[in-house]
Amino acid sequence: MRLNIGQKGDWLVDPRDLSSRLGVNPTELKRLNRTGRLDSRIASGHGEDEDRTLITIRLAERGWRGIFDRAGTLVREEMW
Repeated sequence: MRLNIGQKGDWLVDPRDLSSRLGVNPTELKRLNRTGRLDSRIASGHGEDEDRTLITIRLAERGWRGIFDRAGTLVREEMW
């Protein structure tokens, strides 16, 4: 999984990679996002994660957090 910069300077994660981690198909993930049922947050890391980017995605009953290095490579992740 990679974190990439989109054409508008936004950060992007491939929905196919993310959907498998959240247990939904990519089409459903996009629908949940459009209808406001997907909460996504991006933050700068601190402490041991300084110089990294944290992405948190939440659905009603599950979530995923990925920590990416400066090159956009997934360093660590957790799911709940």
